[in-house]
Amino acid sequence: METWLVIGISGVTNGGKTTLAKSLHHYFTGHLNKIIFKENITMNKVALLSQDDYFLPVDSPKHKVIEKLGHINWEILSSIDMDKMCHDIMTILGHKFILYNCHQLSKTEGENNIAEQVDPVTDEDNIFADHFLSNYLNKYDDGSAGVNQRTTNLIKKSKNETFLNMNIKLNVLLIEGFLIFNHPFTLDLCNVKFHVHLPYERCYERRIQRVYDPPDVVGYFEMCVWPMYEKHFKEFRDRTDIYMLNGEVPKENILNYVLNCIKDLL
Repeated sequence: METWLVIGISGVTNGGKTTLAKSLHHYFTGHLNKIIFKENITMNKVALLSQDDYFLPVDSPKHKVIEKLGHINWEILSSIDMDKMCHDIMTILGHKFILYNCHQLSKTEGENNIAEQVDPVTDEDNIFADHFLSNYLNKYDDGSAGVNQRTTNLIKKSKNETFLNMNIKLNVLLIEGFLIFNHPFTLDLCNVKFHVHLPYERCYERRIQRVYDPPDVVGYFEMCVWPMYEKHFKEFRDRTDIYMLNGEVPKENILNYVLNCIKDLL
């Protein structure tokens, strides 16, 4: 059974999420078959999926058109083939896999040190048990192994064990996209989450320098891109499990910060 760390990278348009995802992919692939972050963790394989690759064709009847602009609204989930994306994610993870649970260790202060407390294994430790994600597992399963054959679980250690007693060959799946935290499957599957933000003016400056196919029409950013971003960002901005990143910071600094966050979680 393979062990996967799923890292989600969301963000505002032109915030730098794709650059960050590619930089992480380059970093992890450069450490294949090498010890990474901790002595008991070896980098095994890396995969990267971008939500932008799943936009529906221009002529898809599922698109919604902004009447005032006569332009497709590309800023909503219905403009993306999320079923295909989720199916592709499950294909990468395979039928039997373990999700590395970054939040399983709770630290409690002792008299002179900090002790790591880990609870025993229970059925609740499997995030796919009694959870709506189990429905997605069946929905995106290709059926080749049977509905009940998929095995999923979280790495969970008893109170008498530590991570140092367990050698892990770690696979990393990077999922990048502007709406991955607005879809229940990708939101819950990502056990490390980053979101890149930009203020309105800086975002607009970057946006107008890009050429899109189909191209933006006049007023599209003001009437659709930014209002939709604010609406979607509001849905998850108060979550405590998402690292918020400043897209105006140099990309090298962002990469180093993200790597340190991942290392701390592992």
